[in-house]
Amino acid sequence: MQVRSKINLPVILVLSFFLLFTQQAFALGKVGHKVICQVAFDHLSPSTQNKVNILLKELPKQDQKLINKYNYKSANSAISFADTCTWADAIKKNKSYDKYKKWHYVNVARNQTKVTPQTCQKNCVTSAVTLHKKQLKELPTSWKKLQAMMFLGHWLGDIHQPMHVNFASDMGGNRTKISVKHAKCNNMHWLWDECLLYPKSKTNNAALFTRLHNNLSNQWEKSPITTWQKDSVYTWATESLTITRLPSVLYCTIDEKNYCIATTKGITKLPSNYQKNHKIILENRMLQASARLANVLEQSL
Repeated sequence: MQVRSKINLPVILVLSFFLLFTQQAFALGKVGHKVICQVAFDHLSPSTQNKVNILLKELPKQDQKLINKYNYKSANSAISFADTCTWADAIKKNKSYDKYKKWHYVNVARNQTKVTPQTCQKNCVTSAVTLHKKQLKELPTSWKKLQAMMFLGHWLGDIHQPMHVNFASDMGGNRTKISVKHAKCNNMHWLWDECLLYPKSKTNNAALFTRLHNNLSNQWEKSPITTWQKDSVYTWATESLTITRLPSVLYCTIDEKNYCIATTKGITKLPSNYQKNHKIILENRMLQASARLANVLEQSL
């Protein structure tokens, strides 16, 4: 499969005015992942929604409790598809799932501008999407098939977060220290995971979920959904890499040999309008993730 060089024009226009996964980083936070999956679920056909709900019945009791604990809910609360999209983070302390830790991201060379099948053939987010899409489509209804669906819900969020298509040398932005007003995040990866979505350092998760869900839902009809859904997993990753390398992101500077060089060895002070401007980009990435996830589920169930 070849990379399509086109990047969605509206995204590039916005960008003109999104890793290496570590135990400390949770891509898009709990709320971001849940919003992506809820918006995708909202736009599934009734038949596919029903298939998703039937598959959720395969969830073991211990995993129901794990997901609820991770999301600060009572142990026996009903689990929605959106809830299950945090499962891939919730299992990280379980050693039996250790092999999946590398599947949350894809590393690239600092002079790389496109992600291709040759960039990574296993144990990264691009190969994870391909594998779990195949499993979801081919396996009979079972716990393993449900795992594939839960992983896919999470991977689609990860691959659209720019710092998850990044460089091993600085741990996907975790080593890039920043200073920004009205935010608790002190590194670039954490900022793009959570703080761009949070208007303040502390916020109510339910209120944030509602706001983000409404924002993405309102943009759905105005967006080129079917065009986004035609793109390949390598295009999705390339879009994230393109954002990572943008001057406005202040993550790195491009030298004469096209290498993305760290902006500073110290702390990068971000301008006061950084969050406002880049939140637009991140929310657009979330909407793209929702659109593409909905298409993957329609095709695979």
